[in-house]
Amino acid sequence: MKRLLFTITLSILAFTVKGQSMFGLPAIDGPYMDRGFNLFLVLPSFMTSSHSNINRLLVENGYPYIPRGSLNYGLGMSYRWNRIEPSFDFAIGNQLRSNPALGSELLRRPINFNLNLNYILFRWDYMTIGPFVGLGLTETNLILSKPSTDNDFGSILANPSTTVNINHVSDGLLAGFSVAVQGLKQEATGIFRLKFAYRIPFNEGYTWESNFSNFSRTPLDNFPYFFIQFEMGVGGNWKKGDPWMDRY
Repeated sequence: MKRLLFTITLSILAFTVKGQSMFGLPAIDGPYMDRGFNLFLVLPSFMTSSHSNINRLLVENGYPYIPRGSLNYGLGMSYRWNRIEPSFDFAIGNQLRSNPALGSELLRRPINFNLNLNYILFRWDYMTIGPFVGLGLTETNLILSKPSTDNDFGSILANPSTTVNINHVSDGLLAGFSVAVQGLKQEATGIFRLKFAYRIPFNEGYTWESNFSNFSRTPLDNFPYFFIQFEMGVGGNWKKGDPWMDRY
């Protein structure tokens, strides 16, 4: 697994260097532009966490367990003020697991929201490297399904005992670093960014809940996770007091 992640990382870095020459415009002579704005796609964000504390109950009741890893896709934006760059992004996943022996299924749909503050520690004409900290919030919808022996449609609607729909919220502090390929002396540029980070939970976790039941005493989950996120988009740069947008 580690070798695969290492190979993917090298491939993405090679692609970003080539992509910059494809999407970038000729550089402008002079100092770095001290303002910038970027729009980007998250394609994708790979996350791996510890096992869920409800996995034991899921397996005991004939359902698949929640996998440790997941792929999520989304979009985001960032604003750069000299070397400080706040950003916001969200990503959505859709993960289906099944147990062929029992005919049961697990559908996980996480939504991840990240609010980050990046500091550009090193910068060149076409690359930046720096650490970032942030806040991460994940809302997970979990749908568990089993086959039913009842073949009457009306009876199933009256007694829907084949599906369980539960939700969970988790949060934490993000700490990591990013490598970005972009032109800081260009008015318009493509941007390719690779992020590595770990989310540290704020507490022991939260219980699982449901909009259709008032059950209680579920195991706590906080989902500390490590993630690798690739971002690709477009951006604009300008100098203070001379917005590049005013030329159009």
